[in-house]
Amino acid sequence: MSTTSVNPVPHHRSRKRFLAIIGAAGVVLLAFLFGYLPRHRARSKLVAETSAQQGPLRVAVVRAVAADSGHQLTLPANLAPNQRTFVFARANGFVRRWLFDIGAYVHKGELLAELETPELTQQLEQAKATVSQRVAALALARANLAYAKVTADRNHALFIEALIAQQQDDQTRTQALVSEASVKAAIADLEAARASVRQIEQLIGFGRVVAPYDGTITQRLVQVGDLVNAGAGTTTTALFELEATNPIRAYINVPQAYAPSVHQGVEAKVTVRQFPDRAFPGKVTYTAGALDPASRTLRTEVDIPNEKGELLAGMYGEVSIAVDLSHRVVQVPSSAILADARGVHVAVVDAKGQVHLAAVQLGVDNGKIVDVASGLQGGEQVIATPPADAADGLQVSVVEAGSASPSGAPASSGSSASNGTPPSKRTPPAKGSPPPK
Repeated sequence: MSTTSVNPVPHHRSRKRFLAIIGAAGVVLLAFLFGYLPRHRARSKLVAETSAQQGPLRVAVVRAVAADSGHQLTLPANLAPNQRTFVFARANGFVRRWLFDIGAYVHKGELLAELETPELTQQLEQAKATVSQRVAALALARANLAYAKVTADRNHALFIEALIAQQQDDQTRTQALVSEASVKAAIADLEAARASVRQIEQLIGFGRVVAPYDGTITQRLVQVGDLVNAGAGTTTTALFELEATNPIRAYINVPQAYAPSVHQGVEAKVTVRQFPDRAFPGKVTYTAGALDPASRTLRTEVDIPNEKGELLAGMYGEVSIAVDLSHRVVQVPSSAILADARGVHVAVVDAKGQVHLAAVQLGVDNGKIVDVASGLQGGEQVIATPPADAADGLQVSVVEAGSASPSGAPASSGSSASNGTPPSKRTPPAKGSPPPK
């Protein structure tokens, strides 16, 4: 009979492990109490003292300007030719030669290219031969008509003398009428054959590709020897692209607020970057007569004289038009707009130096200046560059006031608050320097 013995687990090892864990935890607790905690308290005290020395957030403000009369509306525009045409061939053939390349200015009716049309030449010869056949057929029909009339007259005289039967007289007279109809049909066939000749001759004439109007060739799309097909479509290739740029046309989208002031004949000025010191005069020629339901803007065309060809199609420019305001707007700097998840606001500073976020509805963005359609009355002091964490009730210190008009630039405080630096990240003043007032 076998017996099994079990050795008991020693308890002193688990007790040592437990004591080691307790010791390590105690060391961490002592390090927190006597190391990190005093340092954290000192840092918080330093930040509090620094904030107390600096005082309220210093901001630069500008005064919102109310505008209820006419002013100059400036809108972006794309310059485009008043006419653009892809010139196609009207006849099938091969390019014999082309006379003008890109950049060339051509006049209406001037020859641009010539085509070889061998098939049309053969068709013309065949059509002329058909005309000769129709001429001969007409001569034959007229001869038959003359013979039929003579026969009918003779038989009718014999019938009167009762020498022939009435049926024979009727037959000869009917035959004369048939011959007369054959002559008319031969004349019609001849005219049809001549019309076919004229059509083919006109098609051969289309081998001379001419300019439809005065303009500049912007693309030449064929080479000598290229096969071209008549007409326009997916299977045909244009020969040239022609643009007329005098006058050149600018397209703008006028906002709804200014649409009633824009009509045909209104003076406009166009500026482009390539001519910074010049304003090209123009006039409104057409308006769409209805607002785009998606953008609530009025599509408008402005024509600008361009005799020297200085303005090129495709340029980007700006069009300025004197317009009347249908309602009161308030102008503020673009940098004063605070747009985030809370909405679109302007930070207004009251007489006590407290910030109030005013919800606004924006109008036209003129670059540096933005029209506010609602939310401001005019005359308010708004922060020129509000910090991202601006909120209602924030106490601030006004550095300098300016004007939001295009001629008056917003004031700058020169402090870190002007670019939105939070108070917790400002640089503390140097030791011994007086606190800011």
